[in-house]
Parts: sequence; structure tokens; C-alpha cells
Amino acid sequence: MRHLFILVVLAICLAVPSMSLSYRDHSLWTKTTKAAADHVIDFRVALRQRNIDVLEAVLLDVSTPTSPNYGKHWSIERIMELIAPPHYVSDEIVQFLELHGAYNVENKGDFLKASARVEDIEKLFKVEMFNYKHNTRKNMHIVRSSKLYTIPAKYADEIQLVSGISELPHTKNRPSGRKLAVGSSDPGIVIPQTIQGLYGIPVGYQNNANTSLCLAEFQADQSFNKKDLKTFSTQTATPLINVEKIVGQYQPDQPDLESTLDVQYGGAVAETAQIWFWTVEGWMYEFSSDLSTTYPAPYVVSMSWGWPENLQCQSGVGNCASGETSEDYVGRVNAEFIKIGVRGITLLAASGDQGAPGDGDSDCTDKKHPLSTIFPGASPYVTSVGATMLAAPSTVDKKHAKKSVGANPPICSQSPGCATSTKEAVCTYPDALITTGGGFSDYSPVPSWQATQVAAYLKSGVVLPPSTVFNASNRGFPDVSALGHNYVIIASGQSEVVDGTSCSSPVWGAIVALLNSYRFNNNKPALGFLNPLLYSAPANCYTDITSGNNKCTEQCCDANGYIATTGWDPVTGLGTPVFKNLLAYVQTLN
Repeated sequence: MRHLFILVVLAICLAVPSMSLSYRDHSLWTKTTKAAADHVIDFRVALRQRNIDVLEAVLLDVSTPTSPNYGKHWSIERIMELIAPPHYVSDEIVQFLELHGAYNVENKGDFLKASARVEDIEKLFKVEMFNYKHNTRKNMHIVRSSKLYTIPAKYADEIQLVSGISELPHTKNRPSGRKLAVGSSDPGIVIPQTIQGLYGIPVGYQNNANTSLCLAEFQADQSFNKKDLKTFSTQTATPLINVEKIVGQYQPDQPDLESTLDVQYGGAVAETAQIWFWTVEGWMYEFSSDLSTTYPAPYVVSMSWGWPENLQCQSGVGNCASGETSEDYVGRVNAEFIKIGVRGITLLAASGDQGAPGDGDSDCTDKKHPLSTIFPGASPYVTSVGATMLAAPSTVDKKHAKKSVGANPPICSQSPGCATSTKEAVCTYPDALITTGGGFSDYSPVPSWQATQVAAYLKSGVVLPPSTVFNASNRGFPDVSALGHNYVIIASGQSEVVDGTSCSSPVWGAIVALLNSYRFNNNKPALGFLNPLLYSAPANCYTDITSGNNKCTEQCCDANGYIATTGWDPVTGLGTPVFKNLLAYVQTLN
């Protein structure tokens, strides 16, 4: 039996597909035998949408605090009337699929969900289906095609993509534990009270019954363990987290660190909010298309996952047919994000753990492409969240902590104890296990709500990377930040210390859930798409992080990256939250 409170330092990396330049990751999976003809495959067909530009204008209208339509979110039915293809188109494709062996076909308006036997899949999409086994997880098997699928020629203009046929899921790899260089950071562990105290987040607040927060996981990620939630509650002296809704697989016997972190910190900071846990076997299209049509749905969703925008079709998540590009895939998922925002749901995503070089150059060796982005963290339709760490504590911090802590949570009695610093810095290697991600999107132009802040950064006089390695006219990320270093979690009964923007995203998700609760209590709608509000909020809503950079990754440092400065920057965004001032601003809105 393992000792319960041994602290093991691990980095929670963003869960990503393998960085392969082919459409799948052969290093993780081995093709074995031909798939049985009667094996059943679940798949979905994305139909081409209409009027997405109109819907995007609606999103801006209902999300801009000064708009007379602020908060007037749309129903699923109204959205589909605008963007779905004509009924006769989707009905005809349903009939075509059923004539060719598909069954349980669900017409969702702008996409179809269906099942079919392998022999029918092979004829429909001109593929050969094989069994694949995972190279490190012995019990993990999947059936996929050995080549990219082909959309039936008859419907090439109506079908945008098909998922569930060709893509292989990625499973996360994490670095082993190692000793940190903590000279410039607080060596103490972070617990929920650390976060609540630092940002002035209310404790003991009884949320409105409609308040909700969803922690989303991807690619068959394993689950959290409810017994660990009880231990976490006891050891951190926080209320017991009750996960009320579970969507997708739930496998608590071998809890995953990512899921555990998301649930424990999203749930602890949001306190009595309704907590959802949602896991999907696929990637962003599967999740976003399901969420956009789910009712009732959670009002806030945090996603701690990501991968470079330009590798969405060149890796294990490649949902693209021959001739389609990563930009096509990103564009379709962004359309789903727009639908979600128009419904009044807030999406948050981690900005990445590999600094400005990103997962595209995590070893700092690519001289031609030294910077890379992340998706969904670089999407203009999500709130992108970066990470900070606590700087080394001062004598004043230590004295204040000793007087104010009172009855210490039990976990704080373990070495090295709980953090006492109150000053934040950019979370960066080697003082942390990760470096906060940030930069500029490959595909999305700078949005109107961010244009002033991005222009100010570019003209601020800070040293910028060469103009040839980033697009200064595009969307900058992250939008905001929060602590992302030295979080203590309980997994399989053992305490572990983790780093990552995977820490900061669920914390911001919890903050938005609490702000929603105040609005619900005053008969106001949910905040929904958050970014126009964040960029219009007074400067006192944030603690501006003005020094540091994101030139490092999890293992090296590069000459290229971005420098933090006054105001928004592509390192920590607008800064970290000052809850009381954010709440005061939100309370002025319609």
C-alpha cells in the first residue's frame, strides 16, 4: 500500500495528439489484423453549413456589454434555422446512408450521427478497416481505416468531413517526476484556499441552483475517482465536491491526473455549483458538435487540452479527407464554438504548456518555424487561459500567512507546506515544470474586441520575434491567466503536485460559474461568450503581470518568444483575476 501523502512533482501536460507529419501517429499504434466485417463503427457526418458569417455577427451582438441585445441568447432551434442545410439535403443523405447499411442515424440538422458494420463502412468511404493496438496500453484497441476516407462523390458538396473512420486517438505521455529549481518561485504547494485568498474568491457562497461548470476531457481519457474527492476535501479542508452529471466513459479505477486536477480544482473553487464531467473518445469536432445540440447544457466549460492549429489534420486527430486542410478542420470547429456561444455557454481553454515555441517546437530545434500556436486555445471563440506561478515569498508574506491561516488544512503540515507568497510571476521553466503558452493564431484575424490591446502591445517597444515567424495581424492569446504551478491533487489516494495551464483553465471556469450565479440570482442570463466583456472591463479587474517571457518550453529555452509588459500581452493576457472588481463590473451589465 502506497504512503498516502508522499508529494510527487509531475507536470500535467496538455493532452495532445502525437506530433506526426503524417495523418496518424504510427508510433503509438500498431496495425494488426483485418477488422471483422460485422464489427460496428460509430461515426458522424458534418454537413456544410450556411450563414456562419451571420451567426458570428449575432455572437458579437449578444456578447458585447454595450449592445442592446446583450445576453439575448438563441435557442438551438433558432440557430439551426439559420445555419443548417435545407431539410431535403440532410434527409436525402440520411436515406443514402441507410440504403448503404447505416443504422441508428440521427439527423442533428447540420450533422448526422450513425453506426454501420465494417463491411458497409469500407464500401461507403472506400477504405479498408483494420484492428490497431496501442503500443504501451495493452488493453487499448481500436478499429480504423488504413488510409484516409473518401466522401461519396454524389455528396462531395454537401459533406464537409466524416469523423470516426480514419483518425486514431492519442494518449497522453507525461514527464517523470523530477526535482525543481525553486530559487525564484514559492516552493510551497497551492490548495484551493491559496487561490481563493489570492484572487478574493468568495468562500461558502451558496450558488444559484442553475449554476454549472463542466470539465471536458478528450480521446478516451480516463476518469477521476470519487474516493479521491473525499480525501481531497479532508486534506485541503474544502467542501466535498459532488459531480452531478457524467457524460461519456467513467472509469474511476485508474484515475487520470488530468481529469483529477480539473474536477478537484474546478469543483473546489466553484464550491456548490453543479459539476459536470464530460469525456469523449474523439477530438474537438465530436465534443463541440454534441455540446452545441445538448439541452440542458452546462453554462461554463473548461478544456485543458490542445495541439497546434496547423497540425489538426497532420496528426492522430486528423479528421480531414483527402484535399482538406487543418484550416478547414479548425474552421468547422470554430463554427461549432460560435453556435455554443450564441446559446449562452462560456468556453475556456488552456493556452499550452510549451511556451511560445509550443508543441510544434518543444525541443527548440526548428529554426524555420520556432513558434507554434495551439487549438482550441488560439480560437477567438474561447477564452484562452495562461499560467502564472507564485514568486519567492517575502518576510512579510510569511508573517502574514502565519497570522492568518489559523487551523491549517492537514495537507499544509506536509513538507514543503503551503505557499505563502502573494506575488505572481510568469510561469516558466526551469522554475516551474512548464512555460505558459501564448502567441498569435495561424488562421484567425484579430477580433474587434481585442484589436486595441493587441495594437498597443505591438507598439509598446518590447522586443518581438521576427515578423516572418508569427502573424501580428491575427488573434492573440491568452486572454487571461491564473496560477498554474505547484497544485496539490489527490489521485489514487496519493497526493501529487502538478503544473500546467491545465490548472489555470478550470480555476477561471469556476470564477465564471460564480459570476453567473450572481446574475442568475438577479434574474439575468448567463455571461456566455466572455471575451468582449473581459476586454471592456476596467483595468482594476486584473492584476497585470508585467515582467517575464514565454521563450521556454518544458525542457529548453529559445531565442524566440514574447515578453510580458504593461497591459495585454501574449504571455499572460490581461492578467490574473481580481474577483470583487470583476463582480462589480458584471453587476453593472444588463
